[in-house]
Amino acid sequence: MRYSTYKKLNQLSVAPKQNYDIDWATQKGISYSQYSLYKQCQFRWYLQYAKKIKVFEPSMHLVFGTAFHETLQEYIRVMYDQSAKAANSLDLETFLKERMLESYKEIYDNNGNIHFAKPDDFKDFITDGVILLDWIKSKRARYFTLKSVELKGIEIPVKGLITEDAPSIFMIGSIDLVFYDKRDGKYTIYDIKTSTRGWSEMDKRDQTKINQILLYKHYYSKLIKVDLDKVDVKFFIVKRKPYENPDFPTHRVQEFVPANGNKKIEKAVNQFKEFINSCYDSSGKLLDRSYEKNLSACKYCPFNNKPELCNRNQ
Repeated sequence: MRYSTYKKLNQLSVAPKQNYDIDWATQKGISYSQYSLYKQCQFRWYLQYAKKIKVFEPSMHLVFGTAFHETLQEYIRVMYDQSAKAANSLDLETFLKERMLESYKEIYDNNGNIHFAKPDDFKDFITDGVILLDWIKSKRARYFTLKSVELKGIEIPVKGLITEDAPSIFMIGSIDLVFYDKRDGKYTIYDIKTSTRGWSEMDKRDQTKINQILLYKHYYSKLIKVDLDKVDVKFFIVKRKPYENPDFPTHRVQEFVPANGNKKIEKAVNQFKEFINSCYDSSGKLLDRSYEKNLSACKYCPFNNKPELCNRNQ
């Protein structure tokens, strides 16, 4: 398997929109973000996906996350496709700025031409991103070895049937990075996460968050036709503003490998199947039933101040 196709942008490159080989006229693609929203609050999911009521939530965190993903992926691509020296010579600061500006403009246009961040906020995110990129470059060998390791792909699209009870519904997603180690014949899926401070122990115990990479392992192993034990997984968590402690070195990257044995994979797959079976019929039509409200998730819900759409007391 080779890299995703790229288009050139100022001598660097950006991964294109993925083609999941879905016949949208007869099939339905379900992303993990949809399942995650359902687990957060069934009723919010119902409003967005059954009633098609979406409240746009612009965020600088989204702008930064998208741009940083693409910048780091480009650095890694050049590193493995050419050399570490070539990667280190890239003008990543300019690339990050351009990608952030493009991402911001796209969201700005979709937000009714309303700004959602102050110039100083934008500069703050860029400054943090540049510091983070420089830190990763200085520690490159700690996280990315070129010896006996190949980069198999960036933003690899995966698609898989979720349950035979609904043959027209497929799980779709994109894997950030996949490496192959020739020494043991194993693949490793990397899921890049941008975070302000890093993941807490509570984050690491959040099974809904963890299940995403477990499902990627399940479907990727089927895609390349290898046993599950030949595929490893890792969260690569970058910290924009890590806690500073003068007594300990500050690490801006946090690597986390969750339990990902066969039983964990099977449980994640079954939970995803339960979601599909409880929300869709065999033809892929969404079930118009009663969906529960999770009142503990109201604080950051876009429908929180819209009682005509979601009345907490009913």
